[in-house]
Amino acid sequence: MTNTRIMQDIWGRRTESGHSAEELREEFRLHLARNLGEPHTAFSDQDGWANKSKEPGPPVDVMVVPPEGERRFAYVCSFGSAMRKGGDPMSPGGKTRMEFALAVQQKGDAAADLASLNMAANTVRQFAKLVHIQSVRVGSGETVQFSQDPKPVLENSRQVAFAFMRPRLPADGFIRMRLEDGEGIDFWSPVPIYREELDAAAAHGIDRLAKALEKAGVTEMIHLDRPTAARKAYGLRRTWVSRIRDFFRRR
Repeated sequence: MTNTRIMQDIWGRRTESGHSAEELREEFRLHLARNLGEPHTAFSDQDGWANKSKEPGPPVDVMVVPPEGERRFAYVCSFGSAMRKGGDPMSPGGKTRMEFALAVQQKGDAAADLASLNMAANTVRQFAKLVHIQSVRVGSGETVQFSQDPKPVLENSRQVAFAFMRPRLPADGFIRMRLEDGEGIDFWSPVPIYREELDAAAAHGIDRLAKALEKAGVTEMIHLDRPTAARKAYGLRRTWVSRIRDFFRRR
């Protein structure tokens, strides 16, 4: 990630409700500052805001709230997706304004900390664009996999897909940012999940997955080797297919 100055072209951009990018950015900054701490622009999509981007989807910046005091994690949020409504028009509530957030531990190792930040930044930015390009459905427990036989989505991890959940680390008022005109922006976290959690969700339903992840204490904090939530104790029993696959993988 690089610290770059935001080009002035963005100030002309407006949402369908009339907010300029400047106005929306300031409300966004205040929302993060109230709930977590003062954010910094870690990546500015200058080409996107200037209508010169070769990437599909809207221009998307990445904002980071660095560790402060006893909070030893950084909070990473997309900014730009909410300029237009996105998501699945057939889902309850239709299209909505969304941004995406993840958290990463910062342990004082400069190289490792930067790698973690980049991992989170790339993930939230990817989904901030994807909900517009493919009308991805966003709701608690909804999953996204990128192939029929999914491979690990993050380096050094067995997690092969993502499940959406509401952010849990900030204060309760964080998950929906209310705008002055009465509209709102919903925050979602694309949490990496294991193959057995993906299989169990397909067998038992997304509501069971969402409840199991919450019961297992899963949050938006990226945790590459966390225990799986596909356990009887969490109400999301592993499928027999998953057990057989795991048996042959270990042989």
